[in-house]
Amino acid sequence: MGGLLLGSFGAGVLSRIPIGFALAAASMLTLALITDNNLSIGAQRVVAGITPYPLLAVPLFVLAGGIMNVGGISKRLLGLADAIVGRLTGGLAQTNILASVFFGGLSGSSVADVSSLGRILIPAMKERNYTAAYAAGVTAASAIIAPILPPSITLILYGVVTGTSIGQLFFAGIIPAAIYMAALMITVYVTVRRSGFDAEAAAVTDPKEIGRTPRDQIPAFWPAVVSAVPALMLPVLILVGIRGGIFTPTEAAAMAVAYSVLVGAFVYRELTPKKVLEAMKDSVGLIGLILLVMSAAQLYSWALTSGRVPQAIADGLLGLSENPVVILLLINVLLLVVGMFIEANAAIIILVPILYPVATALGIDPLHLGVVIVVNMGLGLVTPPVGLNLMLAAEIAKVDIFKAVRGIAPFLLAGVLVLLLLTFVPALSTWLPSVAF
Repeated sequence: MGGLLLGSFGAGVLSRIPIGFALAAASMLTLALITDNNLSIGAQRVVAGITPYPLLAVPLFVLAGGIMNVGGISKRLLGLADAIVGRLTGGLAQTNILASVFFGGLSGSSVADVSSLGRILIPAMKERNYTAAYAAGVTAASAIIAPILPPSITLILYGVVTGTSIGQLFFAGIIPAAIYMAALMITVYVTVRRSGFDAEAAAVTDPKEIGRTPRDQIPAFWPAVVSAVPALMLPVLILVGIRGGIFTPTEAAAMAVAYSVLVGAFVYRELTPKKVLEAMKDSVGLIGLILLVMSAAQLYSWALTSGRVPQAIADGLLGLSENPVVILLLINVLLLVVGMFIEANAAIIILVPILYPVATALGIDPLHLGVVIVVNMGLGLVTPPVGLNLMLAAEIAKVDIFKAVRGIAPFLLAGVLVLLLLTFVPALSTWLPSVAF
């Protein structure tokens, strides 16, 4: 049964069938050919896959991100990021990274990050003579921060699947996200110096200014801070509200939508009914994609469990070693490979029920495991052949995907080094939740 499930799903992916349909088709084929179950159970499991109440946070945070994008919030965050790091070496690339931190802390979706910020920053980077491949690589890599930071949709899914506190997971992602951001910024500094992207400061004669955004194009710092304060209050309200027991993560998502509407309409005065409809239209497609994959993955996960595939894999891993560090390294290798072919949210639902019992049986903290898995899945978003973030960034940059792979290579290496650091130092993921809760 396990062989048919895995084989038919693999055949579907190689045939370029959309991931949600490939998961559902493989599951239904296996039910029809091998089991005695009524095929109606397939429909039941698909519905059950999107029934849990906490999952309501997913479409709400996606909608909140869409409203922020059309309501002027994204523009203020981008201005603040440029004011803070625009004078550094690789100014606009550094701005790209910091803007992803700000926006990821509001939307929780890396795809939304690439889609919204990429359409602004990639053309701007190309105008300042960064190569299209490098601009695509920086944008795709920086968007990985969104699944690590609260209110990460991927962390929400992990919490739902494992029963781990979503509030604690949100706090667990803060320090790893900061480390990942620092690693990307260092990578930008090194690559800009080595690659000679000096035309960004073409009007500057001082060699020390090479690679920096021209000063007359950088927003003034304090006006940018004041303008962005209403936007920056949202992640603070989410974390404080969840920690204080004022609302659940799902209620926080609803609050994020309402707050985005109020700020966009009455503070920035850029949000109109027409723009709200535009944001809803754009968000529906992404929400539909996520929920389709989630529901189909739930059916696939159920079929795997019925075929005792998780138990077989767990026994195989434990047969190799019972050292928690070795098991985590094996999990890293497995997830990095899987992330190359399977969409992150689907992989969470399919693999976490397999890996979670193995890890917890060896004493690995669920929060630590969650962060390691989410970072792995984030790296999968920028790794060919499926790498959704990389493909989207390449499309926006109008560059061949193979050139985009070369552009993201140094950032992918930095991401793997961060992953290893998080794997070997659990306290980076567990310390803040232990203090906050």
